[in-house]
Amino acid sequence: MIKHLAKSSRWLVCAAAVARDLRVGWDLRRGRFDTDSGSAHAGFDLNASLDYIERVYRGYLIRAGCDRFTGTVAEIGPGDNFGVAAMILGHGAERVYAIDRYYSRRDSDQQARIYRALAARHGLDALFPGGQATEAIAGLNYLYGQPAETFFRTAGVSFDAIVSCAVLEHLYDPLGALSDMAAALKPGGVMAHQVDLSDHGMFPRHPPLTFLTIPRGLYRLMVTHGGRPNRVMAHRYRHWLATSGLRGSILVTGLAGGVEPVPALPWDEIPLARRTAALAEVTRLRPALANEFATVADADLAVSAFVMTARKP
Repeated sequence: MIKHLAKSSRWLVCAAAVARDLRVGWDLRRGRFDTDSGSAHAGFDLNASLDYIERVYRGYLIRAGCDRFTGTVAEIGPGDNFGVAAMILGHGAERVYAIDRYYSRRDSDQQARIYRALAARHGLDALFPGGQATEAIAGLNYLYGQPAETFFRTAGVSFDAIVSCAVLEHLYDPLGALSDMAAALKPGGVMAHQVDLSDHGMFPRHPPLTFLTIPRGLYRLMVTHGGRPNRVMAHRYRHWLATSGLRGSILVTGLAGGVEPVPALPWDEIPLARRTAALAEVTRLRPALANEFATVADADLAVSAFVMTARKP
């Protein structure tokens, strides 16, 4: 009953988020990076894990417009498994840097089963020295406690490709990180990012865009350390891309309010009925939006997910 009441109150949800963020900040200052966030495979059986890895890998290839990755690749936010990195390495890349601000807790026995099955299915045995299915994958550099906001600026490494799936929305400064990634790309290098702009379940008993109604100062206290959604919405990514010097696109894959997902499309090519339903969600909450979103176009706030691809000339 108490939990139900707490989730029903927007301000109690905010207070709980502030308390959690303070705890996470304290842990980070003490060098504790472990978290259950990003532990995607914890709830999967073996087949679901393999399907997930293959789906994410295929998505990266499609967005990057290639049939395999080569050279040096960075995967941001791999979470609790390096199966995608193994696929990238096993099909042509020489090295993968897997970077993560946090360390996602994992079951080592489950992970070993995943790696054995993945190696058998895709002929990746050579990636596992000594025949042991562990995280010691040949060609993989795993760096946790490494925020994307600082890694690309300080690593001294140039990349042929940089990829992420549902990670940029958790960065403290995603646009600054993107600029550093652009600088770290080799000529002809590509970035491919899937970005989820939803509230990630922060306000489960409230309309989907409720997180955009919280005043900026309070919201900052809720998300400073813990990786909650940063509220950098689609229009700011679009502006970044237009001024980045890279060639690319932003295609919508999700709409506000639980509207049926769409294939990757420009906004104007999404079926009108779906756009209208998503815009209605924005209109519904427009009077309560925080000041920073008061002048943002309805169409920009109606985008809940997109894919961004950018290539360096």
